[in-house]
Amino acid sequence: MILVGMLIISLYLLIEVGYYSYSTNADSNPQDTPYLKIPKIGVNQSINNQSVDHGIYFEPQSFKPTNGTTILFGHRTLHGSPFLKLDQLKPGDKIYVEWPGIGNVTYSMVNSTIVDASYQMPVEQGNNLFLITCYPLGSNAQRLIIQAEYETIMPINQPSGSVENPQISMGIMLICALFVGGMILGRVYPVAEDRIWIFIATLVLTLLLVFAYFYPVPTDALESWLSQLNHMLEF
Repeated sequence: MILVGMLIISLYLLIEVGYYSYSTNADSNPQDTPYLKIPKIGVNQSINNQSVDHGIYFEPQSFKPTNGTTILFGHRTLHGSPFLKLDQLKPGDKIYVEWPGIGNVTYSMVNSTIVDASYQMPVEQGNNLFLITCYPLGSNAQRLIIQAEYETIMPINQPSGSVENPQISMGIMLICALFVGGMILGRVYPVAEDRIWIFIATLVLTLLLVFAYFYPVPTDALESWLSQLNHMLEF
């Protein structure tokens, strides 16, 4: 049973390690990378156009800031949890989008809405910004939508990426945490004959995470399976 638990934990870590690996690579060219900043909830992260699994995702059917409605998606759990505290925003809170070639755009939060997961957001709503994430925390049954109105635009004085990415070491730290935790568990586990299997499992799972760090793989199917497992276990 202990080995099953280690496997499940490592699968969650696999998702996070892959995310942090991608995040580190995404910030390698900060002059070409847009950023989202929300000081109220500590968000300062790059925006990508590939997948919500890589962090904050720009909806390609929407528009760049000041050109129309801008829509950004992000996870509340896993993948760095960029929108973990999105529900804490209040009217008047400032949201900043730094977009190369456009500028540093300031928005002001006006309201929040909760809708069904099937809801389709219209993309013709003026120069507004919409931030969308899952709701409630740990579930994908609904969506939390934050609406913010355009206020001002200023030049970008300094690319956000000129400051070292604070997430750059997180993937390595998670791998080390699994290895150290597994070694300690194997050392203190009360059933002596099972300790060798814990040591072997720790080494194998650590190597799996190291591989995922250097060669990130899609985790959609894995996340779907873990979500179903959580529901069965009533997590």
